[in-house]
Amino acid sequence: MTLNIPTFKLSDGGQIPAVGIGSLLAKGEELAATLTKILQDGYRLIDSAQQYANEVAVGEAVKRSGIDRAEFFITTKVAGVDQGRELVRPGLEASLRRLDMDYVDALLIHWPNPSRGLYVETWEAMLELQSEGLIRHVGVSNFLPGASR
Repeated sequence: MTLNIPTFKLSDGGQIPAVGIGSLLAKGEELAATLTKILQDGYRLIDSAQQYANEVAVGEAVKRSGIDRAEFFITTKVAGVDQGRELVRPGLEASLRRLDMDYVDALLIHWPNPSRGLYVETWEAMLELQSEGLIRHVGVSNFLPGASR
């Protein structure tokens, strides 16, 4: 059985699968094996994060699936320690190495950390990396209404 998952249009004109798989609770070989099967069944969106400590397993599953990387929508996130203009690039480059990929489909700010006040410059740095082709889409995660106030 192979799933046929519809997509949603993103505000920048791109497309994202309407259903995907998160990767928070599993790691290592368990995650790689499970994701490989799920990807072969038709899932194309995988949500990961540096803080989940499983980007290596996500990258491994994509390779094992035998499906072209371009078919997937891989999301990862900027960790709080990687927020700020000078830290976003090295954080993303480390994620790309762990994923063994040249780009991610979406990079999200994992948490706004409003007390640090770095999310605006983090966003600006993400847009620069997007213009270089390292990120297809940018976004945020766990932002609450009024988080910037």
